[in-house]
Amino acid sequence: MSTQRRNTYRLSPGAIAEELFGLAPDRDERAPQLCAETLLTLRQNNYRKPDSLEGLRSPKRQLFALRSLALAENFLGGRSQGRVGDADTTPEEYGALLAQGAQVRGSANLQLAQLTLQGLIDPETQRGQVGAWLLRPFHESLLWYDSRKPSPRSSEYTVRKVYMRGSGITIARLLVDPVDPSDAELGRAAVEKIREALNSPSPLAEISDTLEAPLPPNEVWTNKQIDVEEDERLAWSRGADPRLRALASSLCRHSEGIMLQGHASGPAKLWQLRSILALDLALHVLRTAWNVTQTPPRERFLLLSFSDSPRAEDPVRQRSEDSFRRARIRLAEATVRILAKRMRELKEEENVIAFSGEFRDRTLASSGSDSVSSQLGRLPVGAGEEEYLRLARLAVETANYSRGSEDGFRVLLESVGMLVGTGSYRYLTASPDLLAAMVGALSSQMPMSSRDFIAAVRDEWGLVINQESAANTALASQLDGARLAQNARAAERMMSDAGLAVGLSDRTTMVGERASRSSQ
Repeated sequence: MSTQRRNTYRLSPGAIAEELFGLAPDRDERAPQLCAETLLTLRQNNYRKPDSLEGLRSPKRQLFALRSLALAENFLGGRSQGRVGDADTTPEEYGALLAQGAQVRGSANLQLAQLTLQGLIDPETQRGQVGAWLLRPFHESLLWYDSRKPSPRSSEYTVRKVYMRGSGITIARLLVDPVDPSDAELGRAAVEKIREALNSPSPLAEISDTLEAPLPPNEVWTNKQIDVEEDERLAWSRGADPRLRALASSLCRHSEGIMLQGHASGPAKLWQLRSILALDLALHVLRTAWNVTQTPPRERFLLLSFSDSPRAEDPVRQRSEDSFRRARIRLAEATVRILAKRMRELKEEENVIAFSGEFRDRTLASSGSDSVSSQLGRLPVGAGEEEYLRLARLAVETANYSRGSEDGFRVLLESVGMLVGTGSYRYLTASPDLLAAMVGALSSQMPMSSRDFIAAVRDEWGLVINQESAANTALASQLDGARLAQNARAAERMMSDAGLAVGLSDRTTMVGERASRSSQ
């Protein structure tokens, strides 16, 4: 039974998503935000589990001077109190100079530094307010939290939630403090290598430290410790949820694989980590939905298409579209089932009579006789499961329950280059960056043949590419083996072009030579 408190909209989309998945991505949480929040939580807490919940530090880190230079936006606007380095320059004036890339008190090459930092902007974040733009995961001196203006007319930025919603805090907990001891060993190794990668010598670190140092130390908008909010504590506590044990295992195993692989640079590993965190979370959501809806094993897969043929002539792409649609159907049905379950619990176990306060959506909470809350209130105790399922489906059709399930799943896949196309023609593939992350995650097994790699991808993530990985699935009777063989060859060519694989002959392609771990 849910342990949520009264008067917290226990039948709202967020509450149901949390009840269903344990950790539910919001549709605003893309791979960059998820990774940045994870790395910030690790960094702010010295890359370890705090001694107590009261010792947890917030990931909210401003770096407003650095942001002003990197994003050509004055994040110190409206700040007239205090002085920066001399008796005349206010923080607002300092931020304006940095945003312009102008020289500050005899500095040199700030414009060049600005151009360098702008080259590190993660393109996936360049939407909406500039305050939500992030740099690629490169060095801990370049990690900052979302910020926004309180209103469009305001010139002041404050650090607050925009696209970071707490999932990264939970993932950080899963890495530093997983329940399973074997996972803990892998997690510790991964986190230590993350710390090393984020602290590798870099001139950009000196730029950040130098720009931030002159800011007045006693203002609330400088980089002093920010009070931890209650939802941040809840996000951290969520990492102990036994429902996340399988996710923790995947995250620790894959993160350790990426961070301990051979030859790749620190920034390259962090970029791969960005993709794998999002992929593992997205597939945690889907696997949970499969379990709740009791999806048959032969239907538990996602098909990746690598062909560049026109859609009408490409049955692999069409089946890939279908596998994505079916995944979203399962997510919606899982939401319905958990919503119906919670309705029954509130009605029969907690004796709730008036349900208008349990829904956030006004239409569902309406006092009208046909509203869901009114119909639920009239249901007799002992009503059949079908009645609760009917009302749950009506609620899902009326209000937006997809934000923490279908939409969150879709957005994560889009942000790692696994979902492309538009509308009903979206299909699944894997970008070179995502393939590199998968190769890195499996580094302890590298090198391997492409056939073995595709089999490992099926085992780890439920992703189908060739005929062998489609065995024992519904695809076996839907796709010609020759089509899947062509699909596999197209995937091999992409990996070869990206430097992830080497073709030894017409029949043999080896994957992951550079990802192999010489120490093992």
